[in-house]
Amino acid sequence: MKKTMLLAHRGFSGEYPENSPLAFQMAVEKTDADGFESDVHITKDGELVIFHDASVERTSNGTGWIKDYTYDEMLALDIGAWKSPEFAGQHIWTFDQLLDFCDETHMLLNMELKNYEVFYEGLEQRVIDAICAHKMQDRVFVSSFNHISMQHFKELCPDIETGLLYDKPFLDIDKYIERSNADNMHPRYMLLQYQPELVDLYHGRGMKVNTWTVNDEENMRDMLNRGVDCIISNYPD
Repeated sequence: MKKTMLLAHRGFSGEYPENSPLAFQMAVEKTDADGFESDVHITKDGELVIFHDASVERTSNGTGWIKDYTYDEMLALDIGAWKSPEFAGQHIWTFDQLLDFCDETHMLLNMELKNYEVFYEGLEQRVIDAICAHKMQDRVFVSSFNHISMQHFKELCPDIETGLLYDKPFLDIDKYIERSNADNMHPRYMLLQYQPELVDLYHGRGMKVNTWTVNDEENMRDMLNRGVDCIISNYPD
């Protein structure tokens, strides 16, 4: 039986502040995760930063859009206290810092390009450059809900695997993926329950099936039985 990969969604985000250094560290220390899923944006002054939303208010003590913040302004935000007062004092990492951490801990990384609420010019090439500078083309794969971005990414760098994120059923998905150069599919897990034939369809095209965000044992076992290649979870323990 093949091994299904396990990724900690935004780090160990079920118990710790998402996308914080602590959440990534605890995923390594307290779980058997193979790696992380995380998210990247570009600041006003051009720094690649790790954060989920395009705006900062949900998971920090700030307000507004990341695109309007400098890196130093982003770094000054507290990204832990919203989860619990005990996590106050957590601050963002850059993409380079997360890549360094993955290298040090031998973890894989699925990096989501967050370019569909804000369209960051040149994000694809910037991410490629960072991955290649760290020589981690075989340890990092990317995904996005922006499928045009993924098409462009693969054209720029055939060596890094891409995946198409989606959370609603597609009409004629078999025809849709024929037009794509993506390596993998990243459906929300219940879509595989709604259309059980999808796993075989994707595998028949040589694509991996990496599904998210699977947070309870019943659905985890179901995904394993369906033969998915990767489970992304807030609770990797």
